[in-house]
Amino acid sequence: MADQNRRRLGRAVTAAGVAVAGVALSSTLLVSAQPLPQPIVGKPGLLLQNGAFDAGNRSGHPIGWGVEGNAEGANIVNLGAYRTAGLGSLEINDVAGSAVSVRSERIVATAGDDYTLTANVKGRSGTPAWLYLEFWDFDRNRIGATNAEPAFSTDWQTVTVTGVAPPNTAHVTAHVYGSQAAAGISYWDEVVLSAAPPAYDPHLGAERELFLDDYRIESAHDVERVVHPGEKLQRPVLRPDQPWEDSAYTYGSVYVIDGLYRMWYTCYNDQAPHYHLCYAESADGITWDKPLGRSTVSGVGYKDIPASQTNIVMAGSGAHVAYNPDAPADRKYFLMKSQPAPGVPGGNGYYGWKSPDGYNWTPLSSTHLLNDGDVVQTTWDPRAELYIATIKKRMFTSRTPGIYERSAFVSTSPDLVTWTTPQLAVMGDSADDGAAEAIGGLEAQIYGMPVHPYESTYVGVPWVFLTTDYTSGEYATAADGPVLPQLATSRDLLRWERPVRDPLLEPSRGGAWDDGALYTASNILVDDEKITMYYAGFQNGHGGADADDPNRDRHFGNVGLATWRRDGFASMTNASLPGLGDPGEITTKPVVFDGASLNVNAVVHEGGSLQVEVLTADGEPIPGFTAADVLPINGDRLSAPVNWRGRARLANLAGQQVKFRFHLVNTDLYSYWVGQG
Repeated sequence: MADQNRRRLGRAVTAAGVAVAGVALSSTLLVSAQPLPQPIVGKPGLLLQNGAFDAGNRSGHPIGWGVEGNAEGANIVNLGAYRTAGLGSLEINDVAGSAVSVRSERIVATAGDDYTLTANVKGRSGTPAWLYLEFWDFDRNRIGATNAEPAFSTDWQTVTVTGVAPPNTAHVTAHVYGSQAAAGISYWDEVVLSAAPPAYDPHLGAERELFLDDYRIESAHDVERVVHPGEKLQRPVLRPDQPWEDSAYTYGSVYVIDGLYRMWYTCYNDQAPHYHLCYAESADGITWDKPLGRSTVSGVGYKDIPASQTNIVMAGSGAHVAYNPDAPADRKYFLMKSQPAPGVPGGNGYYGWKSPDGYNWTPLSSTHLLNDGDVVQTTWDPRAELYIATIKKRMFTSRTPGIYERSAFVSTSPDLVTWTTPQLAVMGDSADDGAAEAIGGLEAQIYGMPVHPYESTYVGVPWVFLTTDYTSGEYATAADGPVLPQLATSRDLLRWERPVRDPLLEPSRGGAWDDGALYTASNILVDDEKITMYYAGFQNGHGGADADDPNRDRHFGNVGLATWRRDGFASMTNASLPGLGDPGEITTKPVVFDGASLNVNAVVHEGGSLQVEVLTADGEPIPGFTAADVLPINGDRLSAPVNWRGRARLANLAGQQVKFRFHLVNTDLYSYWVGQG
């Protein structure tokens, strides 16, 4: 963690995890597609911003696209004869002997996936510009391209370019290029980039199906995917109250083991290396004790206080602990932390540490597991039998010249020894940048992202850092601004979606102990009724307190607690009333199950209704399983069985391909699943 040796006691510890100078950049990364927010449920979000060229900046160049070469030859125009939709189109006025290049922002791509780029083009004179589909590696080298060279026509024509992302692909771009070898005027409109969808598996397991993505949604109307922010306790559950704790916060993990809540968290003080791994435990998850002297191997003292009188169990940052009860006895607990790695480009690496008890830690090996070094989260996925590490890497894709863009990468391991090449999971995009601009800022980056295996999916919690400036706060050069946990989802740890961008945790009102930057634990706790997440709350943004802040010496991190109803991160919501507004409907893709009972997690609000019917794979209602036959579902139901009148039994449809159709009126629908009873 950069700048940590320059920090003074109790100051601006919200900048934990700021840039490591000169981090290593690997050129062997495979990365994944991330569409923009999804305005309509059931319809894919766009990959390209402003593909219809309806908005330009003050220079007349398209927003969301870069212009190089003969900049005067690329302009947004509003001419009825030269557009196919919307307000404008892109005019390429290519002058002989010069070139003009209009390229989209870089979009996260998946190596091996198929991409299709289409555009409408119309000629006015001479030779039209060309259309390129380009692939780039992590080091910004163009490693693949296909293109179309349309023939001149005064009629609109559709141009299509396809390509497979080659190995080592990091990004994909669309590129309209007028070469210096030809001259002409052409107009471009409705440029659309699409990625081939992943293979679909109709088989439902025993896990719940949430509505965090559209993987199982065939169609929907008049419903909205709504993020439900966690309900936070007003006061922190753990505070820095020991001499060695100037700040205490999760960057950490909390597990319930043998009925005891156990927390690993970060404490910060003025003793090198400043960040330390501390341990606490609780009978109820609310009131915490900090047992002293548990570690006899890696425990650390503080000044004249010996290790036997502190709850520090390791020096250095590495508070995100993965717990695997089935692992060999010496490594039931695992963590990664960043530390110097001699001979590695950038000089840092992510090293692994193991422990039999969570107190006494020893290195997993003498060599680093992954390159680079900064924020890292680890967890254990018992379903896939994989360790998951989310590490922060930096790319030269930032809007700010010379500044790396923080992004979240995922690596996995079955045995803690062999790790996959880190995959880019989530990076800031134009929607995130717009959120930063909305508060007068510059751009947005991803500061970290815990990954939670949850039912049939993976839930990511990207910490979206809205950078406002590089002039405010004690550590202004690391950027100031709020850090807001949001929601991401993936079915395979490769392709990530963020269909909505509302905060999963919201800062409290001004002056509260958590009114600034928020970070979250690497794991969640789930029972039959609720999800519990511990989080770090700070009193200022990432850059720390300003010099003239009268309260700057009292700014520090605390640990808070937030809860959601079971499956409650997001719902499909319809807010109509009977006879007022539009009822909502969701139809799944074909599914196959071997259970006997359909269940839903839903809140049917006053005057609302929730009806479920079963259709054939062709979409025809199955007699006895229609909406008219279903028994009413009312109220707040964490687990409500769906039953139909008469002799209709879902078990009779087991093994067949069917669809479920949900009819919603004034209802929040969180999940559904097929059980055995």
